[in-house]
Amino acid sequence: MVKNAIAYVSRKKSRTRIVLIILAVVLTFLYACTSILKQSDNLEKTLYENSTSKIYITRKGNNGYFNKKDLEKLNSLKEVKEIISEYEYIGKLKDLKVVETNQAIKRDDIPDEYKNVLNVLSTNDVEKTILFNSGIFTIKEGRMITKTDRNKVLIHEELAKINNLKLKDKIKIKSIDQDKEIEYEIVGIFNGKKQEKYTGLSSDFSENSIFTDYNSVTKDLKTDTVTKLTVVTKDKDKIKELSKKIEQLDVNNDFNIETDNNAYKETLESISSVKYIIKIMSYLIIIGGIVVLSLILILWLRERIYEIGILLSIGVNKFKIITQFILELVFISIPAIIVSLITGNIVVNQIIGGLISSEDTASIPSSFASSGFSVENLITFVQSYGILLLIIVLSVIFASGLILIKKPKEILSQIS
Repeated sequence: MVKNAIAYVSRKKSRTRIVLIILAVVLTFLYACTSILKQSDNLEKTLYENSTSKIYITRKGNNGYFNKKDLEKLNSLKEVKEIISEYEYIGKLKDLKVVETNQAIKRDDIPDEYKNVLNVLSTNDVEKTILFNSGIFTIKEGRMITKTDRNKVLIHEELAKINNLKLKDKIKIKSIDQDKEIEYEIVGIFNGKKQEKYTGLSSDFSENSIFTDYNSVTKDLKTDTVTKLTVVTKDKDKIKELSKKIEQLDVNNDFNIETDNNAYKETLESISSVKYIIKIMSYLIIIGGIVVLSLILILWLRERIYEIGILLSIGVNKFKIITQFILELVFISIPAIIVSLITGNIVVNQIIGGLISSEDTASIPSSFASSGFSVENLITFVQSYGILLLIIVLSVIFASGLILIKKPKEILSQIS
């Protein structure tokens, strides 16, 4: 059977090429979809672990600003591992442009001081902010801001591009509420797209988001003001216990104390949307692969009715005939493996790129895209190839079954 299968594949080169293309396309998209689904599951697990280990504290009311000293008692709680300070404000760049794009909300009542503005987030641990921790933003050039850095800044690659900025360049930022300008050195350039909430300001856009170290703000603006405190617990299993202790500090009347269950909601919703889309794609690829392959095999097997009749006449059973047809496709699929290994990661990145540009799934982490070959990717590819083999078997059984369901005498009678 093996020799016969190899001989047929070698002899029918044009047919072999057609089937090879079909199998390569199916395997490529199967690998892409399986890879994205596996990455989404891993990311969901990571996000869940992060969301069950932090508590957010914000002030009630429209202002939202408060002094860290108001919550000094937090340091006395033994369950607290770390307290991350965040000070978020609207700022303006000196002598530089912001990224302008289509705004969902158009306003004619914006004062001059609120035009061409940035969203500035100053924190003592940039890496643990939601946008970086969830993978929505990732460093493309340079490095992350460290806890010992002073007057350092991360900017978006699009903002860097329109202003011809590069690493080690210096920029000046001024809060619209403060007259003092602060000079920062660019140490990192990031990319990514967050779920944007439009207010009509240019600071709404991901491209106009920048990150600075918190210590520079407190020193230069002479303030301990924050807009949010993130309390990281030593043990995620004790998050509820820590939350109750914080509420007992007599601060809950003025502050919102929330566990981090909803902090990654936008990302998780986007991931769920991606998983739904990819699952539909996977089902369509499997069904489409079976249908297309079956139709081609039906046409070709009709031309091989003489060969089938001869095999039956010399005593070869139907199972062995079907096995030979399966082996033929398996041999053709071997070159498809090489093609799919090369094109698979490209397709993954193209699909993710398209989803990131969609408003419904804008907050997909940019790190979602495939970074190349790894042991995990190889395992995923083997699983995808297993699905392809299943498609081959089902297609052959369906196509050959239409002929082999007949009795040998009926098949032999068609030869003449």
